[in-house]
Amino acid sequence: MEDLEGQPVYTWTTTDVGTWLTSLGGAMKTYVPIFKENEVDGSALYELTEEDLATYNVTKKPHVKKIFSGIKKLRYSQAQQDSKDAKKSGKSGDLVFEKSSNVGKKKQKESGLGVDLHVDHEMYEFGTSCTFCQEPDKIALVHCMACSDFLCEDCDATVHMHAKRKSHIRTVLSSFDLDTAGQKLICFIRYVVCQKILRQKVRETFERYYNPQERVHYYHNVKTGVVQWHKPYCLKGEELKPFMTYDVAAFKIQNMYHVRKAHHRVVGLLKDQYNKIYDRDSGFFYYYYNGVSAPTPENPKNRNRNFLLEEVSWKKPKNFYSQDAKLLFTEDLAALRIQFAFRNMKAKQFMRILVRTFFKFCYDPITGKWYYRNTVNNHSMWRKPRMLGKEKWDPEDCRHWGVDEVAYFFRKMGYKKFGYVDSINEYQVDGLLLLTFEWEDYVYLGVKQSMHIKQIMLALQRRGWYATHIDHPRDLQRRDRLRRHHNIDAAARLLQRKFRQRYARALTKRFHEIMRVQKQKDEAEAQRIAGRNWWPERVRDYSGIVNVKNNYGKRKILMGTNGWGSYVGENFTPAHPEYTDAHVSRWYTQKLNAEATTLKFKGDSAKMMMEIDENMDHLGPGQGKKKQTSKVFNKEDT
Repeated sequence: MEDLEGQPVYTWTTTDVGTWLTSLGGAMKTYVPIFKENEVDGSALYELTEEDLATYNVTKKPHVKKIFSGIKKLRYSQAQQDSKDAKKSGKSGDLVFEKSSNVGKKKQKESGLGVDLHVDHEMYEFGTSCTFCQEPDKIALVHCMACSDFLCEDCDATVHMHAKRKSHIRTVLSSFDLDTAGQKLICFIRYVVCQKILRQKVRETFERYYNPQERVHYYHNVKTGVVQWHKPYCLKGEELKPFMTYDVAAFKIQNMYHVRKAHHRVVGLLKDQYNKIYDRDSGFFYYYYNGVSAPTPENPKNRNRNFLLEEVSWKKPKNFYSQDAKLLFTEDLAALRIQFAFRNMKAKQFMRILVRTFFKFCYDPITGKWYYRNTVNNHSMWRKPRMLGKEKWDPEDCRHWGVDEVAYFFRKMGYKKFGYVDSINEYQVDGLLLLTFEWEDYVYLGVKQSMHIKQIMLALQRRGWYATHIDHPRDLQRRDRLRRHHNIDAAARLLQRKFRQRYARALTKRFHEIMRVQKQKDEAEAQRIAGRNWWPERVRDYSGIVNVKNNYGKRKILMGTNGWGSYVGENFTPAHPEYTDAHVSRWYTQKLNAEATTLKFKGDSAKMMMEIDENMDHLGPGQGKKKQTSKVFNKEDT
């Protein structure tokens, strides 16, 4: 096999092929006689495929795979060797642009490019004829770097028909001349650049929104305000913003949710299993592993420990991430925290003393503002040094007090229970405004006790700077506005009191008038109720067909599912069988007239009236028609 390493594959004999097969493995020796019998040399071996191996009785898949992989390695190594040989001979398939020499200078001047095209280090001119057949009508289409010829289609097939030349690398020649190719390249580059610029402009001009009703996206032009359903044409397969599919989005959301839940669960379990304890000797915290809680009826605080984990560790467990184990408060830790707080307070006090030592608090008469000057470097600034924090330069200097500080001053003097603090917050009284106050201003503020006013004024006058303090005109204007506000407020309260008094008198007068009118209405109603009972009280009580004393003049008899009758509560009382849809008094009048016509009169009219009176006890509810019936009888009598 060592003799075949530098020898090309297509020069191998059948004996060399057998040697190569033997080198693949002991099982491949069985195929050596078959390959020799079929006269398989290096050229035939180079062109073998998996289907061809089956004709040589190589049917086992592992053997086919092994032989074909060996053939692939041979092809690859042969191609590498051919490439090395081509480079050694100075031939390659690269396109090279070089500066023009004397050849073709006329054409270069016409084109204006100033370059010549070389293929495999050989100069190429557009429209070169085939150098193999040398026929001027046949234009070269390919160039073979191994043969160093420009070949037409027929010559290429003829020259590279042999197996030894099939592996030659050929370069396809362009059908464009140098000018046309240059113009096309320039146009293509411009087209790509313009496409990018146009898409960028479209992304700046258009916005994409989702319509939940139609369940599609629409595009809004920001400059013109036009809305369209279709995507801008220049985007083609791209989008304004990349879409995420529903499956990918749902998968990501699920993963994030599961990770978050798992993280919280792991941290919760670790917090239950670990304690963070302070070590006095080292001054550091360590983590103590308690184990997993497993309570039992005998021992509710029982815990199961994993002996593979360290019981004590200086490093925080990794699964805590940014969180930490619960801190076990011990006496050492409590003392440490108190020490930290005390040292922090003392350090702040010391730093503020240094700031007040190296800074001066000065007043600028031009702007009327206070500024801070550094005595070391003579730098000035309007803002307060940061080391002072929220603390004032001089906490006792009321010229720099705000509303809250003034309220605190009044509370410290014990005036909170008198309501002075509420007035200070209401009228926004700060330190400078408080210094301008006189006796009447305290009275307006609600401090009516003279002892309190004297105490407040004396507390302000004891300040060292009070004797040299001059009120600013702006603060005096604020005080005057506050006084005017108090005067207007007092006048408004007086007007309100007068108005309320007159309004109360008007309401009282209106109330008495309403009571008088109501009383008159009640009296009239009582008279009306008493007047409507005069007739029933004078009617005789007839015990005839129906007692009509309570039904006279009322329509209480109605037609229902049970016929004519009336309801008393839920009890139904049927009417007289001969009752029709007419008023009760009208029906009884008709009954009376019908019975009166059947009477036979004998004697004079007085005798007939007596008989009528005797029969009226049996007629029932026809009592209201007595005068009418008597008129009828008088007419008949006449």
